[in-house]
Amino acid sequence: MKKSIILIVVSLIIALIIPFFAGNFTLRFATDILIFAIMASSWNIIGGYTGYASFGNIVFFGLGAYVTALLMAHLNMNFFIAMFIGGIVSAIFGYVVGLPMLRLKGHYFAIGTLGLAEAVKALVQNLNITEGNAGIYAPIPDLPIKAFYNFFYYTSLAVLVILLFVTYRVLKSKFGYGLIAIKEDEDAANSMGINTTLFKSLAFSLSGFFTGIAGGIYAYQQGFIKPDSVFAVSKTVEMIVMSVFGGIGSIFGPLIGSVAIELISNFLSSSFLVAHGLFFGAIIIVTILFVPKGIYDIISERKKIGISYFLKNIRRNKI
Repeated sequence: MKKSIILIVVSLIIALIIPFFAGNFTLRFATDILIFAIMASSWNIIGGYTGYASFGNIVFFGLGAYVTALLMAHLNMNFFIAMFIGGIVSAIFGYVVGLPMLRLKGHYFAIGTLGLAEAVKALVQNLNITEGNAGIYAPIPDLPIKAFYNFFYYTSLAVLVILLFVTYRVLKSKFGYGLIAIKEDEDAANSMGINTTLFKSLAFSLSGFFTGIAGGIYAYQQGFIKPDSVFAVSKTVEMIVMSVFGGIGSIFGPLIGSVAIELISNFLSSSFLVAHGLFFGAIIIVTILFVPKGIYDIISERKKIGISYFLKNIRRNKI
């Protein structure tokens, strides 16, 4: 436990001093990783701990982005206030739609959330206030270029730290134990007196809040957003892949997965201009097959990577 705390503190210190040594391109890349880490960690709340694989979390990202942009553009609202309201709107939306939708299970729930994301995207494309497919502008901060990159990096880092702390506290609470019970056996959890519908909806809402916050940061950073960019289902797939790759159902797994996936993707795209997608897909498939619990499983358990470890995973998953 003590070693884990020391590692967390050292990692945080390194994260805090990165802007003092990194160039603008590296800092922008690091910010993108942090935003994806927020999204993946948020998805992990509903997908990892509760066991409900949502393919519609991008709807929270898009809502947060549009609410933030609209409040800043039309009401000249402070970014942090607008971003927080965007998160609240996403959380309320998650809770309201979660009450009926989370009664679905398995692939029915996954398909339902996917349809929800597409429905909200279509709605945004046809509303006058969102200016449809034309997109809307969000005021860009009037800062020197270095301060501009620092601002978004530290904002994203702060949100991620808060999210990880909230996740830790949730897991140590009655609410967190209820979510894990739902994942293990929902019928048994329900028979024990756990209000499974309420717990799942609250988890979906919490996931929506932080995903909406990430959308707000993205909108302010980009200065211009369109439905196709902030409601892209491919981003939900990336959240899931990062969570699974790093270690689904763990606090730091999605963070590790976000860093690893982005670094691998960046390396492959710069080294293999034509076939990078093929190599990237192969790496993901091999990792999921042979290390199904993710990279965090190896790190946290201090397991030696050898043929016996991989053979054990093959036998366990009947590959």
